[in-house]
Amino acid sequence: MTLTYEEAVAEVTGPGGRYETHEITVDGVTYTAFKGAPSSLKELFDLTRLYGDTEFLVYEDERYTFADAYAQADGIAAALVGRYGVAKGDRVAIAMRNYPEWIFTYLGALSIGAVVVSMNAWWTAEEMAYGLEDSGTKVLVADAERVERSREACARLDIATVGVRLGDGATPEGVDRWDEVVEPGAARPEVEVGPEDDATILYTSGTTGHPKGAVSTHRAVVQALMGFGCKTAIDGLRRPEEATGRTGAPCFILIVPLFHVTGNVPVMLGSLASGLKLVIMHKWDPGRALELIEREKVTHLVGVPTQSWDLLEHPDFDRFDTSTLISVGGGGAPAPPQLVGKVGERFAAAKP
Repeated sequence: MTLTYEEAVAEVTGPGGRYETHEITVDGVTYTAFKGAPSSLKELFDLTRLYGDTEFLVYEDERYTFADAYAQADGIAAALVGRYGVAKGDRVAIAMRNYPEWIFTYLGALSIGAVVVSMNAWWTAEEMAYGLEDSGTKVLVADAERVERSREACARLDIATVGVRLGDGATPEGVDRWDEVVEPGAARPEVEVGPEDDATILYTSGTTGHPKGAVSTHRAVVQALMGFGCKTAIDGLRRPEEATGRTGAPCFILIVPLFHVTGNVPVMLGSLASGLKLVIMHKWDPGRALELIEREKVTHLVGVPTQSWDLLEHPDFDRFDTSTLISVGGGGAPAPPQLVGKVGERFAAAKP
């Protein structure tokens, strides 16, 4: 028997349900929240350490287990505190393309109570200077391109910089190399982190003026993550036939920026929380995406409609096995009916 939406919600969020909800009051405002949610992202991260040797990240020819990722995260956490004097509430900015170090820094900084500033990797030098000053950044972790764009601002604002994947050339003045300051597996400094502590700052697009920094607490990010998981559980109850015959673990491919909420919360944190493999692309390339979908047996793809069109219209689409894909979705713009129909036709098992 197929459950109605209301019946599925009641089963998932009711007493004893996996995503049971209750009422909480924060600063005089009452909210509905998930009862069993971790109290902070730090608590969530500590729970996911149990995945240990399970594969977590794939980037080009690099592969990292959960244990590998946390060894790097603990290393940057120790460096932030011991070398740069980062204390609870200090801002640590991340400015780079979707490299594994983006995720390592995010995990490490949040675990010591720092506030992660997710900077738009497409920003110009002027825009980066604005974001660094507006957020009050203390340490910037950036790749080579973003290091170059931010050097003048970091010198003026006295911001320490850790450079990621700088290559074999000379190290820019005032920049420390990741490999020289991060000791994988170093003891993580212990800092108490609570649900109402600030966790992240994501910037708006700035279409009507300067981008605005949107601050989220640990509770807010965890509850958002739980909300995405709750929706998946509800959909699973309503469409159990879609799980029939599946083999292998779910696997996501990251084709949107980590500095955006979609790439950050439902894709990256969703994979982390569920112990799933996340395949990271160096940049968007539909042909390369098709290769990775086949090679890594990707099951979930989340992007904007244009990216779905790029895949479907690629001249080599039929050469690749995309049968593992069960979900091709996303947001950012409405998906036209023609695209929804094409996804259903061309992908053997995927739902738009």
